[in-house]
Amino acid sequence: MSDKVEIERIGFGIVADEDKSAYIFAHADRFLVFDLKNRKEVTFREYRPNPYGEICKEKYPKPSVIGDNPSDEEVEIYRKMAEILKDCKTVWGSNFGNYVYNALEAAGVNPILSDRDPQETIDSLIDARYLAGYRD
Repeated sequence: MSDKVEIERIGFGIVADEDKSAYIFAHADRFLVFDLKNRKEVTFREYRPNPYGEICKEKYPKPSVIGDNPSDEEVEIYRKMAEILKDCKTVWGSNFGNYVYNALEAAGVNPILSDRDPQETIDSLIDARYLAGYRD
């Protein structure tokens, strides 16, 4: 597998001015997006604003669960949030809520629940690269 270059674009919902995961994903102030090359090195890193974080904090303080009846506005906000991250292979976070999770999946993104902060997650992906099939 060492001849093959694989880039994984991964996103996180984080708190403003910190690289710490937001407790509720939809409340993130911004998204950290990075490319991980062959589970070995970070080759790209950027922050994307989440223009819906404050609205979600005020109007939707709890993550949605199955059986909730979200408003059309709420569903549209989650769809637009997923659009921001649609180029990511996976998005890591805690407390996605059912409708955010569904919006990410509909955008072709694999949401992964985790309580780790971004750097811990990056480090664990690199540390576990042998388990992922990398043998170089």
